[in-house]
Amino acid sequence: MTVRARPSASLAACALACATLSSCASHESRAPGRDPASLDVERAEAALSGPALDRFELVALADRLVVSSMKGDAATVARRGELAARLRLRAYRVARIESDGREAIALFDRALEADPARCRARVDRATLLGELERDPGATARLLRDAPACATEAAPALALLGPYAARAPSPSPPPAAPTASNSAVYAPPSGEADFAVASPEPPPPSAEPVRLTAITPYGDKEAARIVVALSGSTSFSTGTAPPRARGGGPRVFVDVARARLGKGAKREVVLGGLVERVRMAPHGDGVRVVLDLEKQAFRRIFYLTEPFRVVIDVSTRASAARSADGKRAVTRVALDPGHGGADPGAIGAAGLREKDVTLDIAHRAAPVLARELGVSTLLTRDKDDHVSLEERTQRANAFRADLFISIHCNASESPAARGVQTYVLDSGSDDVAARVAARENATTLQAGREVSGLLASLKLADTSVRSTHLAELLQRAAVASLGAAFPGTQDGGVKRAGFYVLVGAEMPAALFETSFISHPTEEARLGSGEYRQRLADAIVNAVRAYKEGR
Repeated sequence: MTVRARPSASLAACALACATLSSCASHESRAPGRDPASLDVERAEAALSGPALDRFELVALADRLVVSSMKGDAATVARRGELAARLRLRAYRVARIESDGREAIALFDRALEADPARCRARVDRATLLGELERDPGATARLLRDAPACATEAAPALALLGPYAARAPSPSPPPAAPTASNSAVYAPPSGEADFAVASPEPPPPSAEPVRLTAITPYGDKEAARIVVALSGSTSFSTGTAPPRARGGGPRVFVDVARARLGKGAKREVVLGGLVERVRMAPHGDGVRVVLDLEKQAFRRIFYLTEPFRVVIDVSTRASAARSADGKRAVTRVALDPGHGGADPGAIGAAGLREKDVTLDIAHRAAPVLARELGVSTLLTRDKDDHVSLEERTQRANAFRADLFISIHCNASESPAARGVQTYVLDSGSDDVAARVAARENATTLQAGREVSGLLASLKLADTSVRSTHLAELLQRAAVASLGAAFPGTQDGGVKRAGFYVLVGAEMPAALFETSFISHPTEEARLGSGEYRQRLADAIVNAVRAYKEGR
């Protein structure tokens, strides 16, 4: 399958775009001896490695690179063409407008015509084309047809599972399990969303592990099944034929070197999308089978301390929402951190995180309904314990458009203070890693070990939108608190591996309202005015996101 189109970029459009971009009027662009085209290359590289620009800026910059490359040699065409393609690809991830994706493919084509050896461009083009055509097999065929890029294509082919092993003519994926120990986002019946990279699980336990419990959460459209194990092990996943004619599809996970623990149920009836979950010995391990009501997307990954395998199934792919103008935000999930026997962090004066977060959520929810017309779910509405896995599942089942987890920060340093907001990612500094470990209730080492896995479960467009939501929330909080509470510190947006954000099908952020470990901020968190201003910040961030700001 080949898509060819020539890049469309008129000089008039580029001039209009340049006039709009503030960077075009910067002192740097007017500096004597600086080539504007070279400056555009620098801006493109910065845009691709830093926070996302909005779609208009990305497209305008891509168009200017196309125009400047027309005057250069083959190397210039290839380099600037690939940069333009990546800008268009990022625009597609931001706004999910198909024409941006098609334009990115055309620009990749142009770069590859000038330099066929650009393997990264070839792999990204093939992956994008398969996504646009909703045909993972097309991606696999294109990658197999590029032997010179076998090294760069290998990770992508490995993620395509059964599609990578197909002959050039399409055929149904085999029923045998995909040989993978890592996270899998597998499409039903050949439909798109793609698997994403993840690290291998920790080394298997020396002795066979026990399957100790199955915890299901589900409704008609989505479900999460948590398989608790006594130690780490490998696993693989696949699909099987229906149990009977006219029956629904089946998904299974084979847990290697495992035994059914004493008291573990052999069958759990759930209802909804997952009708039942069954377990039985299989080879040297245990097979966990999900009987589905209908076809569903699936995603399987692991968490540590304790080791558990999480199986997500949903009739909805993680689809992006349009970023043109106002965004459709009708439902928001607020997640008050901790609860029940888990008080969270406790300040020196005895203030408990779980009480603060629930009060802030109770203050924000009615304002969201009254002022924005937004329905709001609280993952816990009283002082109850709700597992991290169930919190995200409740938001998915609610079909929330945004997910905000509310917490109070804490530090061993008594001087640490300020407001911070986090998004799910593998790149985190030591401080962020410690915050994630505390909220995950794991060791620091376990958090670092699994953060790469958690980040890999994101789709690119959801990641961009989560970052945007976090930035809006951070700015709203600093603005809301700053006027009435002098000395409010802006801790910025951080990235770390938070379990509670894993598997969210919508933009998600974790809001660390203030440091309960700091005496001044603990006193402030204990006041109604301070909590109300934090609730107002949540409302203002949702309003800004909804209005397309």
